[in-house]
Amino acid sequence: MGKKLMIAYDIQSSDSQKTSTQKLIAALCEERFPQALLIDGPKGIGKKKLAMQIMQALMCTHPEKRPCGNCFGCKLALTPGASENWLIPLTTEETNKKTAIEISSKSKAETRESITVSYIEKIFQNPYDINYLASGAIINVELIRSLNARFSLKENAVRCVIIPEAEKMNIQAANAFLKTLEEVPKNTYFILTTISRDLLLATIRSRCSAIRLEHLENDELKKEFFNATQKEISPDVLGFALGSLGRALFFDELEETLTPVALNMITDSFQKNFSNIILKLQDTFLKSQKDSAGLETILIFLDVLNFILTDITRYQTGVNLRMPIVSSKLPKEILEQMTPPLIQNALLKVQDTAKKIADKITSPQIALAALAIRLFDGER
Repeated sequence: MGKKLMIAYDIQSSDSQKTSTQKLIAALCEERFPQALLIDGPKGIGKKKLAMQIMQALMCTHPEKRPCGNCFGCKLALTPGASENWLIPLTTEETNKKTAIEISSKSKAETRESITVSYIEKIFQNPYDINYLASGAIINVELIRSLNARFSLKENAVRCVIIPEAEKMNIQAANAFLKTLEEVPKNTYFILTTISRDLLLATIRSRCSAIRLEHLENDELKKEFFNATQKEISPDVLGFALGSLGRALFFDELEETLTPVALNMITDSFQKNFSNIILKLQDTFLKSQKDSAGLETILIFLDVLNFILTDITRYQTGVNLRMPIVSSKLPKEILEQMTPPLIQNALLKVQDTAKKIADKITSPQIALAALAIRLFDGER
């Protein structure tokens, strides 16, 4: 018998992420790829892009090079309409939509599958997108049951399911998914992505092989940003991105809107011009609907506040600013009058506000107005 031909796998990644991807390629080549893989790392660094490449490689049937891009498996992996290859977090309203088999074939009504496909299409358009889901999207037990029901329809071909934002599983869904992981069907692979593996049940983590995807270095980010936008990245966007192309792309669209409001909030709050800043906040986004764009925009705004406040400390200690353009626009008297305790207390208030908004403990409107008033309460 002749020697078995080694299949060559081609999975692209940045230099910063090469170590992780090389481990996956080795596992593919040695036919020991885990049936459950967990990819964790910060938002917008390419976890979904890597998951899509792995799915294509697993589903490819070319005898020598995978993914080939031409076989049926590759084409299925590259088809956004193949919703059976994905488990996307949905809102309760979206999950409660009828499935395709529950409605008439002639009906044009929106179904759970059509909603899922619309999200998959967004991922295909920009796998780095940090703002593609609706606010309140979760993975509930109904979605897990629907996933398990599909296995009975599966043929002998390799099946791969990507579960992005896996930390959005609620406890009932996590327990149901755990049972699935205990007996993964033959030729079936799960790829979970998450901002932190610590947000998943320990029992789920224990049944997954995990890799950490690192942020991009500045030179890599500049290159990727240019490839995506055909323009140079600004110093402020580069500093704010923290090595995440997703953060860079999202903030780039919001920079001209949010940075003046953040500057005004710091200046007006410090000078106790509360009515001015509250009106500006209302004009900017407090009147917006409670959709994913509005919520994520407010969280990014709070992050901008965080960066500018930190830059004040950096200015006072002679360290390079992370957002040099916007931070240099602060009045010098404010830069010099702010004490380290005042800045530290302000940072804690910003972080506390962001957590309350993200956890839906309070409404963004109330939280931002309260923050504007109490941002610099305390030592002067």
